[in-house]
Amino acid sequence: MVKVNSNSIVLTEEGYERLSNKLEELKGKIKKNREDMKRTAANGDLSENAGYMAAKESYESNRRRIDELQDVVNGATVVSEEEIDTDRVSFGTRVKVKNLNKDKEFTYKIVGKHEARIEKREISLESPVAQGLIDNEPGDVVEVETPAGKSTYEIIDVGV
Repeated sequence: MVKVNSNSIVLTEEGYERLSNKLEELKGKIKKNREDMKRTAANGDLSENAGYMAAKESYESNRRRIDELQDVVNGATVVSEEEIDTDRVSFGTRVKVKNLNKDKEFTYKIVGKHEARIEKREISLESPVAQGLIDNEPGDVVEVETPAGKSTYEIIDVGV
């Protein structure tokens, strides 16, 4: 099983690739922002130039996001599927659970906080649900305290 330190940045291979692609996309946007700033600067007084101000604001926002993503990508430990132990719930696993309170089944993938996408049921290792499921195995029943209240889950399957 992959041991994850709470201070370290961990990413799945898929998450690393997705964030790297996003970084390249933002670098393209920065180039366009610079071109827009140069083009709109020719329109006169920059303090009253809405086009220039919008391009500059977009540039600064994209620049901050690039810096953040660069730190994540450069400082991350990338965990391959081969390193993931599927005997129990851990970082990088897909876990099928039954929410016993709602009598519904869900499948979650436990990922790093920088790659979590709740709409795709990719939940952060730091989330209450992931924390409640970690180190448990199929057949275990766990109670998880979430901001919405307590939920009881039965772990049905663990894989990658």
